[in-house]
Amino acid sequence: MATIHSRHDHTAGGVMAMSGMSIGVHVPTLFDMQDIFWAFMGTYIVLAAVANIINKVLCNQRITSSKSSPAAAKPKSLLSKAQATLSAIIREYSNYSMPVSIRGRTVYLPTAGPFTLLIGYLVLVVVCTFYALNPNDLLQWEDLGYRAGFIAICQMPLIILLAGKRNIIGFVTGVGYERLAWLHRWVARSLLFSVLLHMFFWFEEWLKYDYVETKLKEDPLTQKGLIASGILLWIVLSSAAPIRGLSYEVFVAQHIISWLAFMAVVWIHVPTKNRIWIILPLTFWGSDRIVRLGYIIYNNISLFHKNRQPGILACKATFTLLDDKHTRITIAHPPISWTPGQHVFLSVPVLAPFTSHPFTIASLATDNTMEFIVRAKKGATKSFFKFADKTAPILPSYSSTSSINEERLETRTVLIDGPYSRIRPLRQFDSVLFIAGSTGATFTVPLLRDLVQTWSESSLGTPNPSTLKSKLGLEAPHNAAVTRHIRFLWVIKNSDWTSWFSAQLENALLTVRNLQRRGMDIDLSISIYITSSSPSSLPSKLQSHEEITNERENALRILSSRDEEFPERELVIERELCHCKLAAANNQFPTVPCTCATNPPPALPTTPRRPQLQTFDPSSSSTISVEKAYNDAVYSYSKPVSREPKINMLSGRPEIEVVINEEAEQARGEMAVVVCGPGGMVLSTKNAACNVSDERGVHKGTGAQGIWVHGEGFGYA
Repeated sequence: MATIHSRHDHTAGGVMAMSGMSIGVHVPTLFDMQDIFWAFMGTYIVLAAVANIINKVLCNQRITSSKSSPAAAKPKSLLSKAQATLSAIIREYSNYSMPVSIRGRTVYLPTAGPFTLLIGYLVLVVVCTFYALNPNDLLQWEDLGYRAGFIAICQMPLIILLAGKRNIIGFVTGVGYERLAWLHRWVARSLLFSVLLHMFFWFEEWLKYDYVETKLKEDPLTQKGLIASGILLWIVLSSAAPIRGLSYEVFVAQHIISWLAFMAVVWIHVPTKNRIWIILPLTFWGSDRIVRLGYIIYNNISLFHKNRQPGILACKATFTLLDDKHTRITIAHPPISWTPGQHVFLSVPVLAPFTSHPFTIASLATDNTMEFIVRAKKGATKSFFKFADKTAPILPSYSSTSSINEERLETRTVLIDGPYSRIRPLRQFDSVLFIAGSTGATFTVPLLRDLVQTWSESSLGTPNPSTLKSKLGLEAPHNAAVTRHIRFLWVIKNSDWTSWFSAQLENALLTVRNLQRRGMDIDLSISIYITSSSPSSLPSKLQSHEEITNERENALRILSSRDEEFPERELVIERELCHCKLAAANNQFPTVPCTCATNPPPALPTTPRRPQLQTFDPSSSSTISVEKAYNDAVYSYSKPVSREPKINMLSGRPEIEVVINEEAEQARGEMAVVVCGPGGMVLSTKNAACNVSDERGVHKGTGAQGIWVHGEGFGYA
């Protein structure tokens, strides 16, 4: 028993003696195994960084050659074909998630790629723990106990690196923190697994000699280890999705406190030389917090920005109702810039103190407004809705001739942290398919608008800003795009929800039509699917020819005063075609029986609406785009989508695999599928893309082109 007590020694002398002792022939020491573990992890991170660099180089090459090559997204050289083949194989495997039917409900198993990555990590941990040691040999149990403890503590820096909002791993690999969060949680569970192994082998040996009670009562080292293990167990259990979803703000606060307590106890439990594995994660965590604090101060203090808002803080927001469940939050003249698809953490101290929620930015930086569409659930989002309901409960519908200036709406000071998230540039793909479910359109609509804006800039020959990266050939031109075809699908429950992005969709179609008339080989198709079976949610009639024609003629008259500033642009005024026949031709079935010719125009909806924008003043000396003027002159944000020939209003849900196959058939190069919505929609879309890729034999001798998929889900990371 004395021998057992002396060997469970975490002091510097005891562990140094143990770590340097030869357990057997060709058996690495404890510190050597830590080095081996990080050699494997470092290699994987380097490979991911190299893949990120290759993707960037490929993107730049495609976009740079887009004006000279009509099929720039199609691999031509032997090397690019080999890369495309390897990418197709990896995507087909990694994106697939096996569906399982349980009592009539479809449940998806974990996606194959992340699951394989996780299994590989666990295998590495187990191999590093048991390498060259025999768990059946009682004399080696202490060695296994030490080894498991050493492997456990060396995982702690990785956990923190994966947790930071602005972490190094995400920067070099091009992966956003929200896509590393799941790995952060699973590495923490692996840490718990290693700690349990560490405890198991010690307790098993003590049980052989009936020594457990003595160790628990008299050994401070054992007592500290048990306390640390208990804290770690709580951290892992409280991080489970059902628990952390109860109150995310409470979870974050207790999570940080618990982690700091865990680190403090581990500090006094481990030997001195092993404390480097505590110093490193604390340094990473502190650095991330300092950097984030610096960004928050810069983003929100008006002193640092040219267009200063009155007061110290730079951001003020208005809150307006969209319907009985959604609120639009608008920040005028935001102090920061962002790219489409990014999100920020929004905090409104007056309405929801001590909370911060991630919301996708639903507008472009060029709009000079930062907008969010927020579904009211509980907590902060419910407070936002109640405030909007209190300050502007009923707003005029789009049919009203009156207009309310948004500046009259009551504002609240807000704080923003971000922007965050990354997505590969979509303009490197020949065709892009957007799929959104309800508020998922806040992610896909800005990406759609950005591509259309790039087309417009390309047609005008807008000069590319000269930067150091562009001079070195590390950055592609901003005014060029490989993309020639876009298809946009939006699945919603209520037709009134189309008002969220009516102006943006209308303007995108108008811009594309003008560019087509100028000879550009591009195309944009938009379909909106309404899933509600309630008759009231389905639009029963169309706008009349007279209504649409009058609106557009008014827009043309207003814009005519700007002709000298935009001589190269031409507004195309088209009369409305029969939507029902067009929908049937393009999508196999119409929404309702055709009533275009027989029924009078419908009464305009009277549901609460966002106030209209002020009418464009032709006498203004400011320079604006045709799209912006058209929007301000005719449409408010709340106007439902008119039945444009390519805006197809359909009932039911789209056949995703059929749609992806149709897009793949016409693609001249690699295509992208971007989906944002509920988890089931994201997983089923990934599976559909895998099936289409496999059936077509993408880059396996058939000549079919690759399919890249990007999925965004709802909720916290």
